[in-house]
Amino acid sequence: MAAALGAGAAAARPPALYVINHEERSMNRDRGTGTVGDSHGPTQGWTRLAPLSGVVFFVLLVASAVTAQDTPKEYASGVNVLSFFKAHESTTKASALLAGLGVVFLIFFASWLRTHLRSRGASALATAVFGGAVVIGVGGAARAGIGWALASGHDKIDPSAAQALNVLHASHYPAVVGIAVFMFATWLSVLRTGALPQWLGWLALPIALIAIVPPTLIPLIAAGVWILIASIVMYVRGGQTGRAA
Repeated sequence: MAAALGAGAAAARPPALYVINHEERSMNRDRGTGTVGDSHGPTQGWTRLAPLSGVVFFVLLVASAVTAQDTPKEYASGVNVLSFFKAHESTTKASALLAGLGVVFLIFFASWLRTHLRSRGASALATAVFGGAVVIGVGGAARAGIGWALASGHDKIDPSAAQALNVLHASHYPAVVGIAVFMFATWLSVLRTGALPQWLGWLALPIALIAIVPPTLIPLIAAGVWILIASIVMYVRGGQTGRAA
């Protein structure tokens, strides 16, 4: 009977090699070495580099603005609109592509910022920050899409339709509404949690206040500069996301 119990206990014990390998994996996870069986290595790399997505967004935003020509004002006639986009088809498309890529990196930056704010206890405000970034992205992508459509269809679109599309293309209102939400929620988050440097939070407040007041170009530039500064500051600080949510 004793022999049978001893044999059963021996069978229940995991092999020594398995125990050693399991302990080694656990130690590697604790050290964050990113070895086989460890999912934290790539995650740590993303956490470190994620703030720089804001820098990439800013670079693409500037490149898109530089590439674009001085587009027609909202009161331009349909004939003038079509004439402009026919003459600047290539540059308009290039600007639209750069703007679209910029939106992608903006969403990545906002995703990281939401995680960072949530880790410091600003759960609801973090959602508002991300929602504001999504509205900015939708506004920017829509404007880029309209520009692409006007450039591609300059020989197919009716002048009256082109005039209507140009009015939409000249409007930044959806984006600046998103900027107001993004910046105001960020300011409140910093005040409550200290998730970012206080001066960076206070810098967001005036941008939020002027976002819905014409001219709309000023808050767009200011928000881009704020994201650039925040990206660099948080990358220098190591991209830390604080305690677990």
